[in-house]
This record gives sequence, structure tokens and C-alpha cells, in this order.
Amino acid sequence: MAVGAEGKRLPRWAGAVELNPILATVTPFTSDYRVDTGALGDYLNFLHESGVRTVLVNGTTGEFPALTVAERKSVLEFTRSQWSGQLIAHIGTSAVGDAIELLDHAQDHANAVAAISPYYFAEPPEAGIREFFRLLLDRTKLPLLVYNFPRHTQSLLSPALLGSLAAEYPMLVGVKDSGTDRGVTRDYADTGLSVFVGSDGAAAHIAEHGALGIVSGGGSPVPELPVRIAQALRTGDQNEASRWQTVFDECRALRRQSGLTDTAFVKAALAERVPRFPAVVRPPLVAADSVQRQEIGTYLRAKILPQIDAS
Repeated sequence: MAVGAEGKRLPRWAGAVELNPILATVTPFTSDYRVDTGALGDYLNFLHESGVRTVLVNGTTGEFPALTVAERKSVLEFTRSQWSGQLIAHIGTSAVGDAIELLDHAQDHANAVAAISPYYFAEPPEAGIREFFRLLLDRTKLPLLVYNFPRHTQSLLSPALLGSLAAEYPMLVGVKDSGTDRGVTRDYADTGLSVFVGSDGAAAHIAEHGALGIVSGGGSPVPELPVRIAQALRTGDQNEASRWQTVFDECRALRRQSGLTDTAFVKAALAERVPRFPAVVRPPLVAADSVQRQEIGTYLRAKILPQIDAS
């Protein structure tokens, strides 16, 4: 494991020193809610052609709580068969036995794994969270990122806990921070772990938070944007990064205004970029209706895609 100038562990799997964005993929479904591997293959090709080199599968954007363990394995296997770049498998569940099963499977197919802390139980004891991650870290042969998302887990992963685990387990290499407190993000960075912010709005500003990059959930329909922001940051062109961030923020505003969940919006927008891509989401999420899909497509064609195509 390499160590950067600021003492951070540099993951060997993500090209983090080059500020490459990580795209959190969606899981396409047929009209009867089966995983649509044909659409998944077309989608992965679209991401690769747009310059994406690292993806995270079976995350929140991929509707992982709505997938069975068997489906999560099959999605990972199919993605590996189609994706030549870096591949991170999210293995988090509330059942530690399922997480271990997914970890064991991922070790044959992924370059790294990520794990959200157990969810459903409100305010679980930190000692229990530590034990959950200890069981995974004792077993993993792959670099592991801890996934902080207090909105869904009912608990904040404390920087002190992660710093303690990192000191004990060298395979703990980073944090995917989808929380909203950037003070906590900075505290994570101060532990020496590599931090990836789970917010599209932070793409051009990662240095301000001590982060090495973003994990983009909303970037799938417009992957050129996080890619171009990262390219600008690599060359030290903050103005160019901020310019593309403004365009990215227009997409984020449209997502908020749509009234859709993030995943439903992303799938509806992808239908504009990837031919025959299904906008289907699994219950309890609700897909965009025909009017919403038309409005999203019209906006992308009129406002966003011309800016992408012009450069």
C-alpha cells in the first residue's frame, strides 16, 4: 500500500492519485423486475466510452436493499465480464453472515470492496459496529472502504472508530462518505485514510475537504461531467473544474425539482442517453412516468448535452 505526501493511504485499485471519479452504477430491470443484463452491458459500455474507469456496483444507487444476495453476486459477475476497469463491489448488509458471503464471492471478481454499516437498528452501540467491520477486515484479501451514510443507517461512523480500525487493519484503505457534515469528512481525512465524497456537488471542491475524489450516484446519465471535472483538477485548472461543476449542478437541480428519488431520476435520464434503457425501479421506489421522462429528456437535450457536445 503506497502512502502519499500527506500520509494518506493511496488505494492501489482506484488510481486515486489521479483523481479519477468513481461511478456508482444503477441496476437495470425489465418490466417484470428481473435484472436486465442486456441493458446493463450497454450501460457499462456507455460509461467506459465516456471516460469512466472505476465503478462501484450494488450500492445505494444500484438499489442493493432490493436485491437478493444471489442477484448481487450475478450483477457483480456480469459486470466483471464486461468491465475492464477497476471494480468495487459493495457488500454491506444488515446481516453480517450475508456480508461475509458477499465478501468471499467478491474476492474472486472485484478489485476492492465497500461496506455500509448495518442499518435498521437505530443508534447501535459503537462496539457492535466495530465488531461488524472487524469480522470483515479479518477476512478480506481486498482493500476495503467503509461506507458512511447516516441518513440510512441511523448512525454516524466516528472518525475515531475508523482511525482505530485503520491502525489495526491495513486493508482498510478509505471511506466513502455520503454524510453531509464536511467537518466529519475532514476528520476522516485526518486519520490518513483516503476519502471519497458521495456528493456530486463536491466534485470540483474535493481538496477543500481533504478528499481524493467522489463517488457519483447522479453522474451516470452525464458521466462526461465528473470525468471532465477530474481531468481539470489533475492539471490544476480549478476554473475549468468549476465551469463543469456548474453544468453538473444544473443536473442536480433538475433532479431535485423532478420530485423523483435519485435512482428513479437517474434511470429516467439514462433512457435519454442509452438506447432502450429501462426506467424501471423496484418497489418501494416508483419510476418516472411518461411525462416526467419526457421533461427530463427535453431538458437534457436542450440544456446539458449541447454543452457536453460542444467541448
